[in-house]
Amino acid sequence: MTSTLIQVSHFSYRYNQESEVALKNVHLEVAAGEFVAMIGANGSGKSTLCNALVGLIPNYFVGYSEGRITVDGKDTASVSVGELSQTIGLVFQNPFNQLSYTADTVAEELAYGLGNRGVPRDEMFSKIKKIAELMQIDELLDKNPLELSGGQVQRVALASAIILEPKILVLDECTTQLDPIGSEQIMDIIKKLNESGITIVMVDHDMERVAELADKVYVLQHGSIVLGGTPEEVFCSPQLAEFSVSPPDYYEITKNVIQPGYREKDFALTESQAIALLQEVLYEDRNQEPQA
Repeated sequence: MTSTLIQVSHFSYRYNQESEVALKNVHLEVAAGEFVAMIGANGSGKSTLCNALVGLIPNYFVGYSEGRITVDGKDTASVSVGELSQTIGLVFQNPFNQLSYTADTVAEELAYGLGNRGVPRDEMFSKIKKIAELMQIDELLDKNPLELSGGQVQRVALASAIILEPKILVLDECTTQLDPIGSEQIMDIIKKLNESGITIVMVDHDMERVAELADKVYVLQHGSIVLGGTPEEVFCSPQLAEFSVSPPDYYEITKNVIQPGYREKDFALTESQAIALLQEVLYEDRNQEPQA
């Protein structure tokens, strides 16, 4: 039986001196090994929920909360962010917020969290070498983090979270500074991490990517979860447009090309599904006998 790693129970939160709540009665569960995506318009509460999952709310941000969040059995309001970080890691939307600003080199930046945990020196060097190769930042190890480009800092930020080997990785739009090729490379790494057993919670605006990677999708609007389920259940919902979210382009393409009722499943959500579906339709059309 798959265990529940994250339990959010009717959680609400309002930032100090704000009149409106940022999160309202949020309830969700994330099982071990799942890949969960959170989508929604800007300002819908996605980043706030990420901060709550890793304990920055209520341990760092000042505000008012109701409900409960547990991560691997630990109440986020009762333990420190440091203790939670042994289980769950966060990659910020702004990668520059990830930097410690105490390191003179990227290698020292990657060593920062390991040093706080008392990892032996030889083991530390081994982990840094391994993660640098994985994230393709080998040539940056001797550079000052403050002299890197936005895309390079994004890779370093992700590496600094992965190197601590958390059970859960929370990604708040972790490819915003990367070009399409770089984004695809990073997502390939994230996919492999998930396949290795790491639980992923990802905020993203790329619906094609969400449909390709996620096991479960939650739609947020005005701080509440308004829709949830598998990618197929969410992106095929007639309510989706009400929440300022569009399905993947492949859905619209295949729905427009394939006549309703022509096949049991007349839509696709991902590139591979769209190619396979259209190939099947073309093959069937070619092999139909002409009408008398």
